[in-house]
Amino acid sequence: MTPFRHSALVYESQDEYLARAVPFLKEGIEEGEGAIVAHTKPRLAMMREALGPDAAHVRFVDVSSAYTRPAKTLAAYHAVYAEQLRETPTLRAVADVQFGPDPAEWDLWTGYEAVFNRSFAHLPAWVICSYNANGTPDPILESVWQTHPEVVADETLTTSDRFEDPDELLRRVTPVPIPLPELRSLPFGRDVEAFRERLARELHAEQVSETKALDMLLAATEVAANAVRHGGGVEDVRVGRAQGRFVCEIVDAGEGFDDPAAGYLAPREGVGTGLWVARQLTWRIEFFRSPDGFTARLWL
Repeated sequence: MTPFRHSALVYESQDEYLARAVPFLKEGIEEGEGAIVAHTKPRLAMMREALGPDAAHVRFVDVSSAYTRPAKTLAAYHAVYAEQLRETPTLRAVADVQFGPDPAEWDLWTGYEAVFNRSFAHLPAWVICSYNANGTPDPILESVWQTHPEVVADETLTTSDRFEDPDELLRRVTPVPIPLPELRSLPFGRDVEAFRERLARELHAEQVSETKALDMLLAATEVAANAVRHGGGVEDVRVGRAQGRFVCEIVDAGEGFDDPAAGYLAPREGVGTGLWVARQLTWRIEFFRSPDGFTARLWL
């Protein structure tokens, strides 16, 4: 098996889904590979029955509520894959993608599928993302060919001639950050610990819940530490509410980076955990250059 394969299956019926997914997993099991099925509870039961005795060798994952934010979904899958790869040298997975009905989020999840290619590129895994054609909006079905190098079409695995470079696609679907003049400056203080204490007071004043406040404190601490370590120090901090959410901007003096996948890449040699953790703890993080410096904008 190549280090990582990311394919897609668009199915019209449950019979078609089973006809593609079951042989794919059985072949892997026969070769000593790990097998994972990610779906809703009713469909997991269907797959258990269809796999018969081979079901004993399959890890079943309920993803009914897993598709909340891309960073959290990536982290959930990474945990499952890492656990499986401690038991088998390689793995195969069939993961049903659960897009929501809100068109405003479709680009977000298209970006998720694009970054999936980079996030798990280091893993010896073959993942087929399955899409139910019935009820899945046409723009989502079109994006399948843009985010997966291979797609099952007409009963064969076909190389997608519409596949886009993951970074370029991610840049295209990521909204350009807009100015937030309503934010107010917050002195950074003598070090990261002093910053964290001041931020905690701001969160309390804004009546942010204790759990959410802790998430922001942990995420902002990771970003601030990166700014100190790699960005030449913190130049400014701005906080406040925008669009109904608490926001914290951390501006550093460094050149920054131009990686749309920053924080979405699963930890490995050469890839740290700081931004990976920060992404999971927040609603969204934007990275951009401005006249003030390189900015990380954390939305809670």
